[in-house]
Amino acid sequence: MNPVRHLILGAGLAGLSAAFHLPRKETLLIEREAEVGGLCRSRDVDGFVFDCTGHLLHLREGPVRDLVLDLLPAAFNAVQRRALIFSKGVLTGYPFQANTYGLPREVVRECVVGFIESMMKAGSGEPENFRQWVLATFGEGIARHFMFPYNEKLYRVDLAEMECGWVSWSIPRPSLDEVIRGALGTEVRGLGYNAQFLYPKKGGISCIPEALAARCGSIRLGCAVRSVDPAARRVTFDSGESVGYERLISTLPLDALLRMLDPLPEGIPRRGAERLRAVKVINLNLGVARPDVLPGHWIYFPEPEYPFYRVGSPTNYSRSAAPSGCSSLYVEVARKRDEAADPQKIEEEVLDGLRRARILRRTDRVVAREVLVLDPAYVIYDHFRRDSLPGILAVLERHEIFSTGRFGAWEYGSMESAMRQGREAARRSAPLRRAAGDRR
Repeated sequence: MNPVRHLILGAGLAGLSAAFHLPRKETLLIEREAEVGGLCRSRDVDGFVFDCTGHLLHLREGPVRDLVLDLLPAAFNAVQRRALIFSKGVLTGYPFQANTYGLPREVVRECVVGFIESMMKAGSGEPENFRQWVLATFGEGIARHFMFPYNEKLYRVDLAEMECGWVSWSIPRPSLDEVIRGALGTEVRGLGYNAQFLYPKKGGISCIPEALAARCGSIRLGCAVRSVDPAARRVTFDSGESVGYERLISTLPLDALLRMLDPLPEGIPRRGAERLRAVKVINLNLGVARPDVLPGHWIYFPEPEYPFYRVGSPTNYSRSAAPSGCSSLYVEVARKRDEAADPQKIEEEVLDGLRRARILRRTDRVVAREVLVLDPAYVIYDHFRRDSLPGILAVLERHEIFSTGRFGAWEYGSMESAMRQGREAARRSAPLRRAAGDRR
């Protein structure tokens, strides 16, 4: 295969966005799967449209918003979030920290008093880890009744092992007035980054990567990468073929990329790949022969007696996601990446949990189902990541390897951030070339 100026690994949103912003004739995009999209893919299963868990679009950045709406004009509905939390046997509004009304009175008291005490202690020192940050920000009540159990269920680690530099945009902190109003029965809405979202009027979220792919240059599907030689600037595929490149944009999971590097550039820790941690998610998608199965768009489950941490219903924001008279559910169960996960056993536990939570009835018929394993799904923001990631990415970039996207940059990011990162990687890869919009 002839050398290429820009070689991109991975046709998820970040890779597709990078290819979109680079000259077509100089760019080759490689994808292991038989279709583009990465985690942003949709499938039709017996008439139900399933995404890889919940994929909702938040457009706050002008360039990304303009790109998506130019590619897909009039394709989306705007939806006001209706998220809930199930704990202590009752449903409360999201976020928990601002909507404790309806919980046992003693729980409400502990949450409100703890929040006030945290405000009184503000400024007494910087938290050293996520556990300390939760206590300092929300107090003992909110920490014990929601923040600790929910995040331990999701990340599967002691929260003291996680740093807290990532929380400012993803976990909303209410005002004292909002906490009091939420405790007295006035539901506080609109907090957090995802208070409103867009979703396609028809079909699933895969319309976005498909639209990007239609505007890109060469895309080669079903092509898995075996190794990357940063010295020779050559990528070898499982087929035995190889291709040379001038600049490489990788959206592969960073730990996987580091294992592929041969030779490993000086300055990258020898065990760096093993020390980058994440969780995998077992995603059970269900089609149910009954409408309005879930009362909101999604529900969080902090308590350990339920195997899942979140359950969502695409049919509550897109009626086209299921046949008439039916509902669809996505259920998320987190596991460590090296933890065994028997799909059949997990499905049995999930169905039992859904019945105990009164989401499913004993008489409900499940008429469609699929199980997906998303690995990795959420990176763990531990202290090794904080201390080592910037140096790893800088070494790669010195070798003209731009590792980007949700897993390429080893971060927790949205679809919008993935598209922005792809655009930025394209600009770093071709800083002296024509403007990204001119891709002849």
